[in-house]
Amino acid sequence: MSMVLQVLTGLIALGFVVFVHELGHFIAAIFCGVEVQTFSIGWGPILFRKKIKGTEYRISALPLGGYCGMKGEHAFNDALEKGLDSIPHETGSFYSTHPLKRIIISVSGPLANLLLAVLCFTLVNLSGLTYRTYENRIIPAQLSNGAVSSPALEAGLMEGDRILSIDGTPIHNFTDLQQYISVHPQENLELTYERNGTIQHTRITPELDKKTGAGKIGVYPYIPLNIQVVQSGSAAETIGLRKGDRILSLNGKPVAHYLQFETELADRPEQIQLQIDRDGIVFSATLVILYTEQGQPVTGLQWETLIVEQPGKNFPAALAAGFSDTGNIFQLTIKSIGLLFSGVSVTDAVSGPVRITMLIGEVARSGMTGVFELLAIICISLFMMNLLPVPVLDGGVILLSVAEMIQRAPLKPKVLYYVQFIGIAFIMLIFIVAVFGDIKYLLD
Repeated sequence: MSMVLQVLTGLIALGFVVFVHELGHFIAAIFCGVEVQTFSIGWGPILFRKKIKGTEYRISALPLGGYCGMKGEHAFNDALEKGLDSIPHETGSFYSTHPLKRIIISVSGPLANLLLAVLCFTLVNLSGLTYRTYENRIIPAQLSNGAVSSPALEAGLMEGDRILSIDGTPIHNFTDLQQYISVHPQENLELTYERNGTIQHTRITPELDKKTGAGKIGVYPYIPLNIQVVQSGSAAETIGLRKGDRILSLNGKPVAHYLQFETELADRPEQIQLQIDRDGIVFSATLVILYTEQGQPVTGLQWETLIVEQPGKNFPAALAAGFSDTGNIFQLTIKSIGLLFSGVSVTDAVSGPVRITMLIGEVARSGMTGVFELLAIICISLFMMNLLPVPVLDGGVILLSVAEMIQRAPLKPKVLYYVQFIGIAFIMLIFIVAVFGDIKYLLD
């Protein structure tokens, strides 16, 4: 997928999420008797417009979601300019309707995103999932990069150990291990592993990665040197290497996994002598090594991976799993927000539109299942963010509506003005942090 197509895919997908949000507001506004003056698919120059029953429907040039313009949304501005003590009542106006209806309209946008998340996860569970990973054997980081210590080393783990379970949750492959560890930083976990046929137990506390907010224990996957792919036109293909071959030694030194193989290439040799096992027959070959501008070796070899297939469920089971997955991600998102106050780098952890767009486009390369999963996670994040009790967000409107119900009188335009001013300042701060993070992402 080209860069242009990748960006376009990300924009359309992200725009669809925003469109669903605005559609939620639109449906609720009509239901509550508030007049919707404009409803647009996309932003920017208007390509098409048609007025139906008082609402002007638009298709705009930029596929960045859309907007729902309701009557009287900014009526308090006129009241403020005229020095009025209250917003004039106007039939069908947003601020003239009952506060409870305003709450319904405001919550419907985030709720639409949450339902979209359920739908996305349901589609994932309907279609099933196939992905590549590695087996559940590990290599502690010190054995490859000279790290002084790591949670894995402190827990007594060694090269080749096979992780079987964590806190009773089975670990079938390296992806299972990554997923469990990443969401349990700074927690004392019980880990069960196998070493030389013996089952052993230990306790481990994942460190908090300050850049990502995820937990880590300092391990790499143990990847045996079984060749799965030989790149066409590469030096490896030229010397006759093929799928199924297994590398036994490099320059006369036995190698068992990919980290040992890469360590032997650290001095950037121009060629290496390999000993290869092919169906029980051992032979030698000399492989010429090329290097990228960054010094990374180009061998033309890809090591064998583990293919995991999760079959699709029937619709009732997929729908139940969709709700369950949404609930799990919701809990993790709350936990992640809490980690922002634990020293995590905000500019690295908070993604702006550039990073989100690029990430969606990149995930699209691996198929729609990955896109649905990512969209679901984004929808849940938007649901929570929009319900924050911050003015100009949906949560702020809800908070002000509740305050109006409690005092049994409309809020004064000056109060609304100052509250919205604070809200805009807060949103601008988040926007600046996100954009700064995007700039760092593009420069890295």
